[in-house]
Amino acid sequence: TKLLSKGQDALLARSQVQTVPFFGRDGALVSGITFVKIDCEGAEVDILLSPESSHSSNWLDVKNLVFEWSFTKERRVQTFHTALQNLESAGFIVAYEGQGSWWDTDPNCMWPYHTDLVVFAKMRK
Repeated sequence: TKLLSKGQDALLARSQVQTVPFFGRDGALVSGITFVKIDCEGAEVDILLSPESSHSSNWLDVKNLVFEWSFTKERRVQTFHTALQNLESAGFIVAYEGQGSWWDTDPNCMWPYHTDLVVFAKMRK
C-alpha cells in the first residue's frame, strides 16, 4: 500500500506479521485452555460473528470467556446480539452491564454511549 506522503516514509515502517485463525486445527485456541480473554483491537467482532463461534466443539476446553465488544467499530446493538446468540448456541451463559435495559431490548437501537462493553461468558457444562 502506498503511503499518503513522503514524510510518512520517515515515520512509519512496514512489518510483516504472521496471523493465525482463532479456531481450527492450526488456530490460536488449543486444548487445555480453560480461560480466554479476547483482546484483538476490534477483531473480536469478526471472531464472535463467525459461524465457528456458535459450535461448542470449537471452544475446546474453554469454561470462561471475557471480551470487550467494540461499539466504536460496530454500533448496531442487533449485531452485538447476534454474536451473543452464537456464544449461547455454543453453550455459554452471557452477562454484561445493562443487560435487559432499554438499549438492550430495542432491536433497532444503535449503541448510545461513548464506551465499549465488557462481556463475561461461562460455559454451562
